[in-house]
Amino acid sequence: MGRYLSKIIMFENYPDIIRALIAEAETDRLRYFELSSFMTGPSLKEVYGKIDKTMRFFSVYVYMERLEDDLWDNDRYTEKEKVILCSRVEEEVRKYWWDRNREHIKLIDERMESLKNEPEYKKMKEGDLRDKIIKDLDQEIYPEMIERVKEEYKEFYEDEWEEYWEKEDPFKERVEYRYHRRYEMPRPFNHWDSRNPWQQYYFCKDQDGHFYYIQSGSGSSGQRYNHGFYGHLFALLNNEKPVPTYFFTYNSRNQFVFNRKEKSLHLYFLHLVGNFQIDWKESERILKDVSEIRDEFKL
Repeated sequence: MGRYLSKIIMFENYPDIIRALIAEAETDRLRYFELSSFMTGPSLKEVYGKIDKTMRFFSVYVYMERLEDDLWDNDRYTEKEKVILCSRVEEEVRKYWWDRNREHIKLIDERMESLKNEPEYKKMKEGDLRDKIIKDLDQEIYPEMIERVKEEYKEFYEDEWEEYWEKEDPFKERVEYRYHRRYEMPRPFNHWDSRNPWQQYYFCKDQDGHFYYIQSGSGSSGQRYNHGFYGHLFALLNNEKPVPTYFFTYNSRNQFVFNRKEKSLHLYFLHLVGNFQIDWKESERILKDVSEIRDEFKL
């Protein structure tokens, strides 16, 4: 109940425009910007020339704090994933062939040529024969891999290595638990890329009350392109009429907190140029009146 009330109180503190777009997103009426995409689409100049400048433009910058250490084991804040891993010996086999990828492929192809016309394998599907050859090659190096793992046990556990060998059983599949942070922001901000410490969103509201948006960040080439293209587009729009920027934090306890509003465009300058191709001097000209978010960790 306490967390629910806390969310209501935080929501009431959000600016009107943010509450309106969240309501639009909750009913699946929020629309995507489709003005340009990575490596395709019209130029910045073309888009800027055609875009309806009577629309209401604004940006939202979100910084994510690190989750408090004692909350990673709490399923209210994280999701626990059970992952089955191969055995320790099997892992060593895979590493062996990974380091000898070309040799491995060559051996498989040679054996395919050698066996495919033999009566025993003539009716076998090509994929099944390839799988058999891979398994046979693995079995051939198993004794050597077992010895490698055994040497590791001896080095790590010393006189107790046999006890741990039996206890851990390096021939048995292993279980690993992975913890994924919950992203309990309101839509559309909950579509978070876990590689990103920050994300910047670009929004507009048209004359019919429809919201459009695109999300950017540092986690992928597509996100970096979005940040560059839409960052420059909004900077051009900001030169005509100030584009406000709203700052939020997803804090260390998974709370989506509103920090402040700035009357004009603020951008995190990292990745504005790179995946989005633009002349440096032209970029500087466009961004000259934009305030830079100089430290992603300080809002």
